[in-house]
Amino acid sequence: MLARAIESAGISTVLVTMMPFWAAKMGTPRALGVEFPFGHTLGRANEASEQRSVVRRALQLLEEADSPGATADFDGEWQGDFDEWRKRWQPAEPSPIIKFIRERAQQQAAERRESDPGA
Repeated sequence: MLARAIESAGISTVLVTMMPFWAAKMGTPRALGVEFPFGHTLGRANEASEQRSVVRRALQLLEEADSPGATADFDGEWQGDFDEWRKRWQPAEPSPIIKFIRERAQQQAAERRESDPGA
């Protein structure tokens, strides 16, 4: 939504995101998908070359996009153990909203199992 507001002021935008599908669904003008752990959208800290590569690809998308809603994928791969980095990002305890959502989902699943034991 912010990207659309900025675009309406005449400034072109590219959203770099780990969730390009949802960016496109939300109407983001341009989105570059990266397969990096959350919290590392442009790459690893202190890895200027990696970060420049992501920014260059985003600028390339900005230059090449011929219609609203354009998306592209960043071809670079996460260097290192992706699962280890993903775990590092996760807090030791879930936030209150995540805890609530998880508990509610578990409760709904239990209710479905009780109402249809054969499923």
